[in-house]
Amino acid sequence: MLFMKKHLPRLAVCILFFFFGGISASWASRIPTIKDSFAVNDSAWGFVLLFISIGTLISLPFAGKTIQLMGSKKATSYFLLCYFILLIGIGYWDSLWQLKFNLVLFGICSNLTNIAINTQAINVSKNYKGQIIGSFHGTWSIGGFAASWLGAEMISKQIPTLEHFAFYSSIGIIATIIFLRYLIKDAPKANDNLENKKTLSTSKKKSFTLPDKNLVLLGLLSFFAMLAEGTMTDWSSEYMKHIVIAPIELVGYGLTAYMFAMASGRFLSDYTVRKYGEQKTLMICGILLWIGLTTCVIYPSVYTTIISFMIVGLGVSAIVPMAYNLAGNNERTPPQQALTLVTSIGFLGFFLGPPVIGFIAQIYSLKLAFAIVAVFGIAISIVSRFIQIETKSIEIS
Repeated sequence: MLFMKKHLPRLAVCILFFFFGGISASWASRIPTIKDSFAVNDSAWGFVLLFISIGTLISLPFAGKTIQLMGSKKATSYFLLCYFILLIGIGYWDSLWQLKFNLVLFGICSNLTNIAINTQAINVSKNYKGQIIGSFHGTWSIGGFAASWLGAEMISKQIPTLEHFAFYSSIGIIATIIFLRYLIKDAPKANDNLENKKTLSTSKKKSFTLPDKNLVLLGLLSFFAMLAEGTMTDWSSEYMKHIVIAPIELVGYGLTAYMFAMASGRFLSDYTVRKYGEQKTLMICGILLWIGLTTCVIYPSVYTTIISFMIVGLGVSAIVPMAYNLAGNNERTPPQQALTLVTSIGFLGFFLGPPVIGFIAQIYSLKLAFAIVAVFGIAISIVSRFIQIETKSIEIS
């Protein structure tokens, strides 16, 4: 009983990560259905997806401060519940302008939830030796895999999008209400006031300071990786449907294969870091990303593409968790500020990538768009060579 009580916060965060990952995967699995219901082309749909990016950009100036004032426990609970409600809204609206407005709020809530739940994950990880954030992100991927599989089943049975989203969100809301009580409160306000006084005194001496170079590079790695993640999440089903010409019952399984491989890779990332180190692991991930996307462009058959998507999933799996862990162990910047910077830059890639892919697909082709994203795999391998590894971040349990 004492053992369970000690680990309940970790279990609670894992479960909330599971449902958090399932929200974006649920939305992604029904993108072809929603796109067809509005009868828009690739370019117009890319513009629709841009509204999620607009929401993310709107939230950037106040995200960190909001979560600091609310506390990550309360922020995670409130924003995750709002995120479920907004998912239902996506399936409800029948007017394009209403969908766009919903997507703006969806983007705001996604970024706020992401920063809040990762801050909570860092709080929980302080009670353990070494890195455990990889397991949280692995659970996020499992949630995405489960939700994408559910989406594929819903599509094959021709279940309406609204009913699908309402079913998933109802389960997620119940789980959130049950487990939010086990989340950990942030550090006492007294400590924050002392830090704020120090910040104010130093700000008088320096009106502006550049972000830590290493954090910017980690943010850049997250940007490249999450751009690829966003592309796979929002366009893999379209690729299966229009480029591969897969049977309708197999369209959703490209995304499912990608999600499964990404989840597996995140749980395996602790071993690869222990054996090869952070920089080599990042280089391997970049190469796998490049191989997977290049292969599906050159050989766009059903089963080759599904295998290629699995390779892409393995490639992107460890990059974001490693970037978050390295940022959280940065000795020159408080973890919350470092995490806000890296996650914000990363999520810009997640939401800016898909609309750009839509524009390229409309003007040229979706295959060319995927080939361009493949180049970012090489960029990840190059940038990883310039990352400075803090010695405290290497120990993994």
